[in-house]
Amino acid sequence: MDEYFDAGVCRNCGASLQTRFCPACGQKKAERFGVGHLRDEAWEKLRWFEADMLKAAFKVALRPGQVARDYVLGQRKNHVHPLKLLLAAIVVLLLVIAQTDYLSSSDPTLSRAIVLVQAYSKWSFSLGIIAVLVASNLAFWRRGGFNFVEHMVLATYTHFVIIVANIINLSPLLVHSTPERVAAHRAYGVYYMGWVEAGIVCLAFGQFFAINWRRQWWWPVAGAALFWLVKQGLFYLYARAVIRIVLAQLS
Repeated sequence: MDEYFDAGVCRNCGASLQTRFCPACGQKKAERFGVGHLRDEAWEKLRWFEADMLKAAFKVALRPGQVARDYVLGQRKNHVHPLKLLLAAIVVLLLVIAQTDYLSSSDPTLSRAIVLVQAYSKWSFSLGIIAVLVASNLAFWRRGGFNFVEHMVLATYTHFVIIVANIINLSPLLVHSTPERVAAHRAYGVYYMGWVEAGIVCLAFGQFFAINWRRQWWWPVAGAALFWLVKQGLFYLYARAVIRIVLAQLS
Protein backbone atom coordinates (compact mmCIF):
# COMPACT_ATOMS: atom_id res chain seq x y z
CA MET A 1 0.00 0.00 0.00
CA ASP A 2 2.88 2.41 0.71
CA GLU A 3 4.25 1.86 -2.81
CA TYR A 4 0.83 2.74 -4.22
CA PHE A 5 0.95 6.22 -2.70
CA ASP A 6 4.68 6.69 -3.36
CA ALA A 7 4.21 6.29 -7.13
CA GLY A 8 4.37 9.49 -9.17
CA VAL A 9 0.75 9.27 -10.23
CA CYS A 10 -2.19 11.46 -9.26
CA ARG A 11 -4.63 9.20 -7.47
CA ASN A 12 -7.49 11.56 -8.33
CA CYS A 13 -7.23 11.68 -12.15
CA GLY A 14 -4.32 9.35 -12.99
CA ALA A 15 -2.03 12.00 -14.52
CA SER A 16 1.74 11.82 -14.06
CA LEU A 17 3.11 13.84 -11.15
CA GLN A 18 6.31 15.88 -11.39
CA THR A 19 5.57 18.12 -8.39
CA ARG A 20 3.44 17.87 -5.24
CA PHE A 21 0.42 19.15 -7.18
CA CYS A 22 -1.22 17.50 -10.17
CA PRO A 23 -0.89 19.58 -13.38
CA ALA A 24 -4.21 18.21 -14.65
CA CYS A 25 -6.65 18.48 -11.73
CA GLY A 26 -4.64 20.47 -9.19
CA GLN A 27 -4.99 17.98 -6.33
CA LYS A 28 -2.10 17.69 -3.91
CA LYS A 29 -0.21 14.39 -3.99
CA ALA A 30 -2.28 11.97 -1.94
CA GLU A 31 -0.80 10.39 1.14
CA ARG A 32 -1.96 7.29 2.90
CA PHE A 33 -4.57 8.05 5.50
CA GLY A 34 -3.70 7.87 9.14
CA VAL A 35 -5.39 9.14 12.27
CA GLY A 36 -3.42 12.38 12.08
CA HIS A 37 -4.38 13.04 8.45
CA LEU A 38 -8.05 12.41 9.13
CA ARG A 39 -7.99 14.69 12.17
CA ASP A 40 -6.15 17.49 10.37
CA GLU A 41 -8.38 17.40 7.29
CA ALA A 42 -11.55 17.33 9.36
CA TRP A 43 -10.35 20.28 11.43
CA GLU A 44 -9.36 22.28 8.36
CA LYS A 45 -12.74 21.69 6.71
CA LEU A 46 -14.63 22.56 9.87
CA ARG A 47 -12.57 25.68 10.53
CA TRP A 48 -12.98 26.86 6.94
CA PHE A 49 -16.71 26.20 7.03
CA GLU A 50 -17.24 28.08 10.29
CA ALA A 51 -15.08 31.05 9.33
CA ASP A 52 -16.52 31.28 5.84
CA MET A 53 -20.13 31.03 7.00
CA LEU A 54 -19.71 33.49 9.85
CA LYS A 55 -18.07 36.10 7.63
CA ALA A 56 -20.72 35.63 4.96
CA ALA A 57 -23.54 35.78 7.53
CA PHE A 58 -22.22 39.03 9.00
CA LYS A 59 -21.83 40.58 5.55
CA VAL A 60 -25.33 39.59 4.45
CA ALA A 61 -26.88 40.69 7.75
CA LEU A 62 -25.56 44.23 7.21
CA ARG A 63 -26.21 44.46 3.46
CA PRO A 64 -28.64 41.76 2.29
CA GLY A 65 -29.78 43.62 -0.80
CA GLN A 66 -26.29 44.75 -1.80
CA VAL A 67 -24.87 41.23 -1.47
CA ALA A 68 -27.75 39.86 -3.54
CA ARG A 69 -27.19 42.55 -6.19
CA ASP A 70 -23.45 41.84 -6.33
CA TYR A 71 -24.14 38.12 -6.60
CA VAL A 72 -26.55 38.35 -9.53
CA LEU A 73 -24.25 40.85 -11.28
CA GLY A 74 -21.42 38.33 -11.30
CA GLN A 75 -19.52 38.53 -7.98
CA ARG A 76 -20.04 34.84 -7.19
CA LYS A 77 -16.64 34.05 -5.69
CA ASN A 78 -16.85 36.86 -3.13
CA HIS A 79 -20.10 35.60 -1.60
CA VAL A 80 -21.43 32.30 -0.25
CA HIS A 81 -24.26 30.76 -2.25
CA PRO A 82 -27.56 32.02 -0.78
CA LEU A 83 -29.00 28.51 -0.37
CA LYS A 84 -26.02 27.45 1.76
CA LEU A 85 -26.63 30.34 4.12
CA LEU A 86 -30.38 29.78 4.20
CA LEU A 87 -30.10 26.06 4.95
CA ALA A 88 -27.57 26.72 7.72
CA ALA A 89 -29.90 29.30 9.27
CA ILE A 90 -32.89 26.94 9.05
CA VAL A 91 -30.95 24.20 10.85
CA VAL A 92 -29.96 26.60 13.64
CA LEU A 93 -33.52 27.94 13.94
CA LEU A 94 -34.99 24.45 14.22
CA LEU A 95 -32.44 23.57 16.89
CA VAL A 96 -33.28 26.72 18.84
CA ILE A 97 -37.02 26.05 18.54
CA ALA A 98 -36.51 22.49 19.78
CA GLN A 99 -34.20 23.58 22.61
CA THR A 100 -36.58 26.27 23.87
CA ASP A 101 -39.81 24.30 23.30
CA TYR A 102 -41.07 27.46 21.65
CA LEU A 103 -44.04 25.81 19.94
CA SER A 104 -45.03 23.64 22.88
CA SER A 105 -47.78 24.35 25.35
CA SER A 106 -47.99 24.17 29.12
CA ASP A 107 -51.48 22.67 28.89
CA PRO A 108 -51.15 18.89 29.49
CA THR A 109 -54.72 18.26 28.25
CA LEU A 110 -54.01 19.26 24.66
CA SER A 111 -55.82 17.07 22.18
CA ARG A 112 -54.01 15.12 19.47
CA ALA A 113 -55.34 17.60 16.90
CA ILE A 114 -53.62 20.55 18.57
CA VAL A 115 -50.39 18.58 18.87
CA LEU A 116 -50.50 17.87 15.11
CA VAL A 117 -51.17 21.54 14.35
CA GLN A 118 -48.15 22.55 16.42
CA ALA A 119 -45.99 20.02 14.57
CA TYR A 120 -46.93 21.46 11.19
CA SER A 121 -46.45 25.00 12.50
CA LYS A 122 -42.71 24.43 12.85
CA TRP A 123 -42.35 24.94 9.10
CA SER A 124 -44.47 28.07 8.79
CA PHE A 125 -41.32 30.24 8.84
CA SER A 126 -40.59 29.08 5.27
CA LEU A 127 -43.50 31.19 4.02
CA GLY A 128 -41.38 34.32 4.44
CA ILE A 129 -39.23 33.62 1.39
CA ILE A 130 -42.35 33.31 -0.77
CA ALA A 131 -43.67 36.59 0.61
CA VAL A 132 -40.39 38.39 -0.19
CA LEU A 133 -40.35 36.92 -3.70
CA VAL A 134 -43.95 37.92 -4.43
CA ALA A 135 -43.47 41.42 -3.01
CA SER A 136 -40.27 42.09 -4.97
CA ASN A 137 -41.87 40.94 -8.22
CA LEU A 138 -45.03 42.96 -7.68
CA ALA A 139 -43.28 46.15 -6.63
CA PHE A 140 -40.09 46.06 -8.71
CA TRP A 141 -40.69 43.80 -11.72
CA ARG A 142 -39.91 46.56 -14.21
CA ARG A 143 -36.99 48.07 -12.29
CA GLY A 144 -33.45 47.02 -13.13
CA GLY A 145 -34.39 44.34 -15.63
CA PHE A 146 -33.93 41.50 -13.13
CA ASN A 147 -35.58 38.18 -13.97
CA PHE A 148 -37.51 35.85 -11.69
CA VAL A 149 -34.47 33.80 -10.65
CA GLU A 150 -32.56 36.97 -9.73
CA HIS A 151 -35.51 38.06 -7.62
CA MET A 152 -35.28 34.62 -6.02
CA VAL A 153 -31.65 35.27 -5.07
CA LEU A 154 -32.75 38.49 -3.36
CA ALA A 155 -35.56 36.66 -1.56
CA THR A 156 -33.18 33.93 -0.35
CA TYR A 157 -30.59 36.32 1.08
CA THR A 158 -33.33 38.47 2.64
CA HIS A 159 -35.08 35.52 4.21
CA PHE A 160 -31.76 34.36 5.64
CA VAL A 161 -31.48 37.67 7.51
CA ILE A 162 -35.09 37.35 8.68
CA ILE A 163 -34.35 33.90 10.10
CA VAL A 164 -31.21 35.22 11.80
CA ALA A 165 -33.35 37.97 13.38
CA ASN A 166 -35.75 35.33 14.68
CA ILE A 167 -32.85 33.27 16.07
CA ILE A 168 -31.58 36.35 17.92
CA ASN A 169 -35.10 37.00 19.15
CA LEU A 170 -35.33 33.49 20.61
CA SER A 171 -31.80 33.37 22.00
CA PRO A 172 -32.68 34.73 25.50
CA LEU A 173 -34.85 31.66 26.00
CA LEU A 174 -31.79 29.45 25.57
CA VAL A 175 -30.47 30.77 28.87
CA HIS A 176 -33.66 30.26 30.83
CA SER A 177 -36.72 28.69 29.28
CA THR A 178 -39.90 27.94 31.18
CA PRO A 179 -43.44 27.49 29.83
CA GLU A 180 -44.41 30.83 31.33
CA ARG A 181 -41.47 32.70 29.77
CA VAL A 182 -42.09 31.07 26.39
CA ALA A 183 -45.76 32.03 26.50
CA ALA A 184 -44.91 35.63 27.45
CA HIS A 185 -42.25 35.82 24.74
CA ARG A 186 -44.73 34.63 22.12
CA ALA A 187 -47.29 37.16 23.32
CA TYR A 188 -45.15 40.29 23.05
CA GLY A 189 -42.91 39.07 20.22
CA VAL A 190 -45.82 39.36 17.82
CA TYR A 191 -45.88 43.13 18.24
CA TYR A 192 -42.30 43.88 17.21
CA MET A 193 -41.05 41.03 15.01
CA GLY A 194 -43.39 42.03 12.20
CA TRP A 195 -41.79 45.49 12.18
CA VAL A 196 -38.30 43.99 12.33
CA GLU A 197 -38.95 41.70 9.37
CA ALA A 198 -40.57 44.48 7.35
CA GLY A 199 -37.57 46.71 8.09
CA ILE A 200 -35.19 44.02 6.84
CA VAL A 201 -37.20 43.66 3.63
CA CYS A 202 -37.32 47.43 3.14
CA LEU A 203 -33.53 47.70 3.54
CA ALA A 204 -32.90 44.76 1.19
CA PHE A 205 -35.20 46.15 -1.51
CA GLY A 206 -33.59 49.57 -1.30
CA GLN A 207 -30.08 48.13 -1.65
CA PHE A 208 -30.84 45.59 -4.36
CA PHE A 209 -32.73 48.00 -6.62
CA ALA A 210 -30.34 50.90 -5.95
CA ILE A 211 -33.05 53.15 -4.55
CA ASN A 212 -32.37 56.83 -3.96
CA TRP A 213 -33.56 56.99 -0.35
CA ARG A 214 -34.18 60.74 -0.41
CA ARG A 215 -36.34 60.75 -3.52
CA GLN A 216 -37.76 57.25 -3.69
CA TRP A 217 -37.93 56.08 -0.07
CA TRP A 218 -41.60 55.23 -0.51
CA TRP A 219 -40.79 52.52 -3.07
CA PRO A 220 -39.04 50.03 -0.71
CA VAL A 221 -41.52 50.98 2.01
CA ALA A 222 -44.35 49.99 -0.32
CA GLY A 223 -42.50 46.77 -1.11
CA ALA A 224 -42.14 46.01 2.61
CA ALA A 225 -45.86 46.68 3.11
CA LEU A 226 -46.62 44.27 0.27
CA PHE A 227 -44.38 41.70 1.95
CA TRP A 228 -46.33 42.04 5.21
CA LEU A 229 -49.70 41.71 3.45
CA VAL A 230 -48.61 38.73 1.37
CA LYS A 231 -47.12 37.01 4.41
CA GLN A 232 -50.32 37.46 6.41
CA GLY A 233 -52.31 36.01 3.52
CA LEU A 234 -49.96 33.06 3.21
CA PHE A 235 -50.16 32.38 6.94
CA TYR A 236 -53.95 32.39 6.70
CA LEU A 237 -53.95 29.94 3.79
CA TYR A 238 -51.30 27.81 5.47
CA ALA A 239 -53.33 27.63 8.67
CA ARG A 240 -56.43 26.55 6.74
CA ALA A 241 -54.42 23.91 4.90
CA VAL A 242 -52.94 22.58 8.14
CA ILE A 243 -56.38 22.33 9.73
CA ARG A 244 -57.68 20.39 6.72
CA ILE A 245 -54.70 18.01 6.80
CA VAL A 246 -55.05 17.44 10.54
CA LEU A 247 -58.80 16.79 10.23
CA ALA A 248 -58.12 14.33 7.43
CA GLN A 249 -55.59 12.47 9.59
CA LEU A 250 -58.02 12.31 12.50
CA SER A 251 -60.97 11.10 10.45
